[in-house]
Amino acid sequence: MGLVGNRLVVIGAVVAAAVATAWLFEALLSVGEATPFGHTSDGHGVGWLGLGVTLLVFLYPFRKRASLARHWPRGWFRVHMAAGLVGPLLIFLHSGAHYHALVPVLAMVSMVIVVLSGVVGQAVHALSLRALNDRRHALHQQGLSEDEIDAQLHGLASQEEAFRIWQAVHAPLTLTFLVLTVLHVAGALFFAGWS
Repeated sequence: MGLVGNRLVVIGAVVAAAVATAWLFEALLSVGEATPFGHTSDGHGVGWLGLGVTLLVFLYPFRKRASLARHWPRGWFRVHMAAGLVGPLLIFLHSGAHYHALVPVLAMVSMVIVVLSGVVGQAVHALSLRALNDRRHALHQQGLSEDEIDAQLHGLASQEEAFRIWQAVHAPLTLTFLVLTVLHVAGALFFAGWS
């Protein structure tokens, strides 16, 4: 198993442990209570916080597209990755193991798929970055200037086939998750109110 395979195993194990911990913590908060934690005002607050953190993932794509420079906004990508893991963990804490309606179940399933596709995307990104760094080194040895190298690498990065295929899958999955989340929130507000 290579570096990327090892990285995926470690990330998968950490994510699984974090999800299990969130569910266990929610179960502990619900012990002896008439209402599961996710259905209390504190549980709803955690759900809203999880949604807010999850929405931070969109700062990266907006920042990347709005940037006039051809530089990759690495710091925003870190925010994207952290929010893409912390927000769903808060949502797991909000939901616990209490799924009683189709829309929340579908929203949760789509969220899990989006997070998993993000982890896969990070692996694809790491492989692409390694290939680009190898190409950078080769172009540097050919005597090209940094601006020429950056221009060529930017073109190569935008044409990376594996990454483009991944984006074609990840973006619609994310949109599906957002639609289901809006439906869940609207339904919860309609049937239960703000409490």
